[in-house]
Amino acid sequence: MPERQTSDNTVRACLLFISAVLVVYSFHVLRDILAPLAMAIFIWLIIDAFARWIDEMASWIPYWLGLTLALITVVLGLVGVALIITDTGFNIARDAPRYSARIQEITGWIADVSGREISYEELDREFAVTRRLQSGLLGLAGSVQSVLSDFLVIGVYVAFLFAAQSSFAGKMDDLFPDSEGRRRASHVTGRIRESVEKYLGVQTVASLIQTVLSYIVMVGFGLENALFWAMVIFILNYIPIIGGIFAVVLPVLFALVQFDSLRVFAVFTIALTLVQAVFNNFVQPRMMGDSMNMSALVVILSLTLWGALWGGVGMFLSAPLTVITMIILAQFPATRWISVLLSVDGYPDDEKNPDNDKKNIMPPS
Repeated sequence: MPERQTSDNTVRACLLFISAVLVVYSFHVLRDILAPLAMAIFIWLIIDAFARWIDEMASWIPYWLGLTLALITVVLGLVGVALIITDTGFNIARDAPRYSARIQEITGWIADVSGREISYEELDREFAVTRRLQSGLLGLAGSVQSVLSDFLVIGVYVAFLFAAQSSFAGKMDDLFPDSEGRRRASHVTGRIRESVEKYLGVQTVASLIQTVLSYIVMVGFGLENALFWAMVIFILNYIPIIGGIFAVVLPVLFALVQFDSLRVFAVFTIALTLVQAVFNNFVQPRMMGDSMNMSALVVILSLTLWGALWGGVGMFLSAPLTVITMIILAQFPATRWISVLLSVDGYPDDEKNPDNDKKNIMPPS
C-alpha cells in the first residue's frame, strides 16, 4: 500500500511538472496574443479603479461620468507621452553635432588619463560603436512601432472588457450555482483584484513622487530633455529592481555627454542616485507593505521568467502576474505547496492567516 501511494505521488508530480512546462511554453508561443490581453486587463483595472475612486470622492458624480473622466485622463496621458517622445527626438537630432563633439572630448580625456591615444574612429573599429548604435536605434524604433501597434489591439480589448463588465456577476452565478463555490470564487477574484489594484495604485503614487523629485533634480542641474527622462523614470519604476537601476543609468549617461564639468556631473549623479536609493529602499517598501507577499528572490525570478516569456510587457507586469499565479495555485491541494514557497509568510491566499485583516475577504454573494 505505501509503495502504491508513493507511485501515485510520483505520477502526480510528473504530470504536474509536464503540465507546468506546457503552460509556460504555451505562454511563450501565444505571447503576441496573451501579452496585449494581459496589458489590456491591467489598464482596464486601472481605469475602473480610477472611476470608482472618483465616484467615492464625489458621490454626486455617477459611475459612468467618472469612467468617462478616467478614460479621458488615460488618453490624454498617452497623447502627452507621444508628444514628449516626438519633441525629444527632434531635440536630440538638432543637437547631435554638439553631442558628437562632447563624445570626442570624453575620448580625449580618457586618452590623457590612460596615456594612450584614443580616437572615436579607433573606438569604432575596436568596439563597432557606430554599428551597435545604429542597431540599438533600429531596435528602439522597432520596439516603439510594436508598442504603438499593440496599443491599438489593447484599446480594442479594453473596450470589449468594459462592454462585458456588466455581465460578469451573472456569469459568476452561472459558473458556480452552489453558494460555497460562489463564495470561494468571489474570494479568489476579490483577492486578485485587490492585490493588483493596491500594487498598481501604490506603485503609481510612489513612482509619481519619485519622478517629480528626480525631475526637480534634473531641472535644477539643467539637464536637457528633463521631461522626457522624467517620463522614462516613471515608466521604468514599474519594473522591479532593474527598473530603478536603469532609471538612474540612462539620464546619468546623457548627463555625461551634456555636462562639461566632471564635478557637476558627479554631484548630479549622486543627487539622482540618492533620490532613487531612498525611495527604492525605504519609502516605497513602507508604502507597498506586504501587499505583494513576495520575497526579493521571488521578485527577481519572476522578473526573469516573465521577461523571457513576454519581453518588456512581461517585465512590466511580472509582480502582479506572479501574485495572481500564487493566489490561483493556492486554491488547489496539488499546487498549494508551490504557492506557499512563493509567499513570504506561508499564507498565499491570506485566508488562514491568523493576522489577516478580515475586511480584505469579500463576503459571499
